[in-house]
Amino acid sequence: MRFQTICNGIALTGLLLLAGCGDEQTAKTSLFEHDHEVAEHWPDDFADAAVKLRQRLDVSTDETADAKQAEAEIADIVSWVPEIAADTDLPEQDWIPLDNAAESLMANLRSSGNELTDANRKQTVAFCELIEEAIAKLPAPIQSPQGASQ
Repeated sequence: MRFQTICNGIALTGLLLLAGCGDEQTAKTSLFEHDHEVAEHWPDDFADAAVKLRQRLDVSTDETADAKQAEAEIADIVSWVPEIAADTDLPEQDWIPLDNAAESLMANLRSSGNELTDANRKQTVAFCELIEEAIAKLPAPIQSPQGASQ
């Protein structure tokens, strides 16, 4: 009788382990997929970073709540540019100056509380130009021969 109780306990434990205890409807494809959200102002690609920076520079010229939000988003985007650029085929020798410029601009933005002083505004414009120069150095995507996929 005691042996049968032990066997039943082991069988019950095994069934519980096989069934699992999670209530997720679908399995995760990534360990981090539910851990964070992507910011709305995250650039679509490397070129979009310069576009988004310039758009926010235009909005940040007055003393409104939108201007303060734009200044905060500029700081975010500047901090993301090295990561976004690293995901491209940009050669390292062209990525390093971009990273250094981002670090310098971030230090200046932090020291001013993300306020776009005249100096910070000029440095942000120069940073946009550096991004655009780096984009021009990216190797062109390889085009498949015409009709190869047909």
